[in-house]
Amino acid sequence: MDETRPGATARLAVVTGGGRGIGHAIVRTLVERGWRCLIAGLEAEDLEKTEAVIGAPEGAVRSVVCDISTEEGRSTLTGLAEDHGTPLGLVVNCAARSTPMPVFGQSSDVWMAELETNLVAVAVLSAWGIERMKEFGGGSVINIGSVYGSLGLDSRFYPEDVYPRDGASGPVRVPAYHASKGGLAALTRDLAVVGGRWNVRVNTVAPGMIKTPERPVAPELIDRFCGATPLGRLGRPEDIAAVVAFLACEEASFVTGAEWTVDGGWSIW
Repeated sequence: MDETRPGATARLAVVTGGGRGIGHAIVRTLVERGWRCLIAGLEAEDLEKTEAVIGAPEGAVRSVVCDISTEEGRSTLTGLAEDHGTPLGLVVNCAARSTPMPVFGQSSDVWMAELETNLVAVAVLSAWGIERMKEFGGGSVINIGSVYGSLGLDSRFYPEDVYPRDGASGPVRVPAYHASKGGLAALTRDLAVVGGRWNVRVNTVAPGMIKTPERPVAPELIDRFCGATPLGRLGRPEDIAAVVAFLACEEASFVTGAEWTVDGGWSIW
């Protein structure tokens, strides 16, 4: 369903992590293209700001505070979507966690928290979305991955105090994040096979270095990242949102099981 086509029936998009950064930009772009959105996040203030800034028509955006890393949070979100009254057409799994930890002193609690948010929740919500959308003739699931799902972290691009390379417990990295985003790409491919029989497409969008208002970047770091990026700049949340909007529309009706890297060329050299 192409929401921009004149006369198109409005469909519902469920967006996790919709209150900040990339998620916020995705919601804004979808609303501009005629989607109704149900957005989920951990902070009510962030969700309220998204609703206010977008300035969407009344009823076009609803929000719910819930933790999708828990069964209760996922049930809350899916229950509201099913009661929404608008046919489901899109699920965007944008919520994610990333916690640095020393390689030789890794925490199983951190691993489980990140896997629950970055992978398990995506699997559960995607399967739910496919089941619902097959009743409406198809739809789209879009998972927000990362270039770090297929690349190792180069800590030389970051301040030493963020990812210390020496310490009693070894260098500090984000192994759970990398593993979960790598698993996300594999999960997308498998779910694309499942969804295909019902015209539900499943794709991954893998952002590179994206500058968001919530995460200021020091000028010297911007220079490092830009110098390592063929297009010579950091990405914007709107760059990711534009690709998501394309994958959600009818023009992408023959695209499924793919990983779209949106990084200005960061990963090609």
